[in-house]
This record gives sequence, structure tokens and C-alpha cells, in this order.
Amino acid sequence: MKQLPAATVRLLSSSQIITSVVSVVKELIENSLDAGATSIDVKLENYGFDKIEVRDNGEGIKAADAPVMAMKYYTSKINSHEDLENLTTYGFRGEALGSICCVAEVLITTRTAADNFSTQYILDGSGHILSQKPSHLGQGSYSVTQAGLQWHHLSSLQSLPHRLK
Repeated sequence: MKQLPAATVRLLSSSQIITSVVSVVKELIENSLDAGATSIDVKLENYGFDKIEVRDNGEGIKAADAPVMAMKYYTSKINSHEDLENLTTYGFRGEALGSICCVAEVLITTRTAADNFSTQYILDGSGHILSQKPSHLGQGSYSVTQAGLQWHHLSSLQSLPHRLK
């Protein structure tokens, strides 16, 4: 026996979370709802096989949290297993964005109410930030509450392996 390479382990574990375009959209919508969004727009190119965009007016991601926003098992929802008894969110494990990064090219643009401008992040397959830059998104295109703005772009969804049934 031999240990599988880390990239293979990430892909295999991600295929348990992300099984289709529908599961990507579901995970991103749940993230939006957990962020307090009251408006969510979903756009698909080629039925989501070429591109999935989810835009919301949720709280956005704090700049301090950005380096770990797509790292597996990083979450703002729970602190320990005792918190599982009082969940009030859709997601809590910190797997969604990290799993999506394993199977797609991911770009996230986010802005919180405290931010002066939005920031665009390009993530690698492990959820690490490859690059970041200021963005114009959010300028007057969301509610007057200025609560935040997020765009999730996903392209090149890879074929995921599945068990034979």
C-alpha cells in the first residue's frame, strides 16, 4: 500500500461534497443565505458547465478572513463539536468553497459594510489566494444598506470520479 498524493485526496474528498453543477449552486446559495443575503442572483453559462455566477447582498467576507475563506475546515459558524447541537446555519463544516476550488477555477469578489471598495480574489485548487486586486463591483449595485456584495465565479468544472453502483 501507499499513501495517495495530497492533490488526489483533496479531489476525492471534494467529490463527496461537489457532485454536480446543482451541488455547486446549492452550496453557494447556502453560503449567501448564511451571510444574511436577502437577494441572490444566479447566472449559468452552458447550463453551468462553463460558468456559474452567484451574486448576493450578504455581509461579505472580512479581509482578515480572506486568506482562509476557502481553506477546508475553516469556518466562522462553530467553535467546537458542542456547537453542533445549536446550529442556525445551512453550512458549518467549512467544506464548500474549498471543495469547489478542487474542481473549478474560482474567483471571489467581496465587500463588507466596513470596506471602502470590493476586493477580487483568485484562488488555487487548494483554496489559497493566488492574487487579489481592488474591484469596482458593488459600487451602487446593491441595496442602500451597503451590507456587502459577493460574486462567485466558477469555470471549467472538471469531471468528478464516482463509485460504480
